[in-house]
Amino acid sequence: MGLDRILCLANSYKHDHRCVAGINLITKRWVRLVGHQVPGCLTVKEASYPDANEVALLDVFEAELGEKCGTNCHPEDVFVTGTPWQPVRRFDKPRDAQFLAAYVNRGPSILQGSCDRVYGRKFAGASAEKSLELIHPDDLWWWIRDETGKRKNRAVFRVGHVGRVRYDLAVTDPAWLKLMNQLPAGIYPHALLSGGKPAKTFLTISLSEPFEGFHYKLVAGVVCLPA
Repeated sequence: MGLDRILCLANSYKHDHRCVAGINLITKRWVRLVGHQVPGCLTVKEASYPDANEVALLDVFEAELGEKCGTNCHPEDVFVTGTPWQPVRRFDKPRDAQFLAAYVNRGPSILQGSCDRVYGRKFAGASAEKSLELIHPDDLWWWIRDETGKRKNRAVFRVGHVGRVRYDLAVTDPAWLKLMNQLPAGIYPHALLSGGKPAKTFLTISLSEPFEGFHYKLVAGVVCLPA
């Protein structure tokens, strides 16, 4: 065990807790951080610094990693120890955008295919290659739907230069949901929620744990860097 530096690219809702994921800047690999208090996720306290502020997207922070705890659907999972996390810096310089660009999936297929979900039985006997991916969306819209009194917050976008696949995925990024919750039902261009300022936007896509026979693809992080 030792201190690793993690670039946070997702701090999303997972049930009533948090799912924190990003790139380990030491190994240059994706990691999803898991605590010991709640299976498969972190409590809000575990996902926070000693001053009680939650780790934010584009934070680089130091964390002590323990044993790997990956599953067939989440091979990147690793336990964190009880050592408090410490912020290091913000990852928002021009050279940082170049670093992130190297991790972007440029094909039309996201996490096992072009649908919004993967059959659970696909991982019954074999591990997923990955359950986290970074994309640079095109034609990005935010769709707020009211379905029988239940609010649905979705990201609608295209990716890939061949085939131009369009996705419609649920959003679980708390900070972005806070922005969406200020708006009535409707569909909105990305520029409206990003404040109209030029920005380079990435989406962190995460595969959910099994739910009613499927693993759903989720927008777990909305990363906006200055253009």
